[in-house]
Amino acid sequence: MLQIENNPFDENDTKLLQRIAKKTLKSEDQRPRKIEVYLSFVTDKEMKELNEKTRKIDEVTDVLSFPNLENVFHHKISKKYYPNDINPLTKRIVLGEIVICLEKAKEQATEFGHSFNREVCYLFVHGLLHLLGYDHIDELDKNLMRGQEEYILSKFNLTRA
Repeated sequence: MLQIENNPFDENDTKLLQRIAKKTLKSEDQRPRKIEVYLSFVTDKEMKELNEKTRKIDEVTDVLSFPNLENVFHHKISKKYYPNDINPLTKRIVLGEIVICLEKAKEQATEFGHSFNREVCYLFVHGLLHLLGYDHIDELDKNLMRGQEEYILSKFNLTRA
């Protein structure tokens, strides 16, 4: 379900990310065993280059999401609807990729006064919700997304400081 590249975390933290992915997908009425998500961790330099390349913004950001599917917000993700988006090796539907900048996460954890672990998990949930069709363009969408983020993180005792 969760494929992690450049994983700097130990087995317990990796399992936590997997449990968070499962909880997030289930909270959106999705079947985690049928879905694949890619997560990678990068440096400031790599994130700046990626942000410039993909969004034409020449600065470091904390998290980027690259959805593979369209029209998934509150819709069932199934092979029936996404037959061309199945990983032939795993037979799972590829939801998309999340990229997190560890240096930015560390900086923000200090700025917000909570743990690095909490910040990485928050960024992961935030990115995963984007893959599931959430956004924060207007205030209503932002509140909906923030509520879902906090709900999921609270299930793992990862609340704000």
